[in-house]
Amino acid sequence: MDTFETTGKTTRILIVDDHQLLRYGLKIMLQSFRKELDLEVHETDSGEKALHYLAKSEADLAIIDYRLEGITGAQTTERILRFRPAVKILALSNYNEYPVIAAMLDAGALGYVLKSIAPAELLTAVRTVLAGKKYLCSEAALAMIDASENRDVSRKLRQYKITGRELEVLHHIVQGMTNAAIAGKLFLNRRTVDTHRQNLLKKMNVKNTAALVRLALELRLLE
Repeated sequence: MDTFETTGKTTRILIVDDHQLLRYGLKIMLQSFRKELDLEVHETDSGEKALHYLAKSEADLAIIDYRLEGITGAQTTERILRFRPAVKILALSNYNEYPVIAAMLDAGALGYVLKSIAPAELLTAVRTVLAGKKYLCSEAALAMIDASENRDVSRKLRQYKITGRELEVLHHIVQGMTNAAIAGKLFLNRRTVDTHRQNLLKKMNVKNTAALVRLALELRLLE
């Protein structure tokens, strides 16, 4: 635990990332905020450990990577908010792709930033999310705008009521992966993937996987 001696309410932050060097670097960045925020920083390397920690301890903000060993950042976010709804979630990732960003935001994250951002922007993101407002770094915002305006993916996803998780599954279906392979890739139960596939068939009003793939490509949902 690192506590920085400043005035005001202590902000409790939990870092969830499976790379030790990244966690160390992020703590150093957070230390640079000691004049602006009184911080108490904890860290863990998996979603499961984050859930275990939060079952016993409080946090104001969780900074979560999307790609984790075990359950994903999106799954971790969903599960945290089920029993700790007051915790604010800031996604921190190397991935600047619409399905990943959408998965984290759908799960309940208020912010999404890339690991390449400068300390000043991280401070802005932390403050914004702690205030209960949404924050996207410029690259993530552009990815969302591109999906929404240039290809109108956002409107189509709303039309078919496809969630971020279902879009992830659809991406792997189009690549020809089996349900078992998708389950392994996304750290999901096989039955959960089966359910997502059936929901996609129903929502997109098609009878089989071939038709689902064809429609997804025609609608350019995955570009």
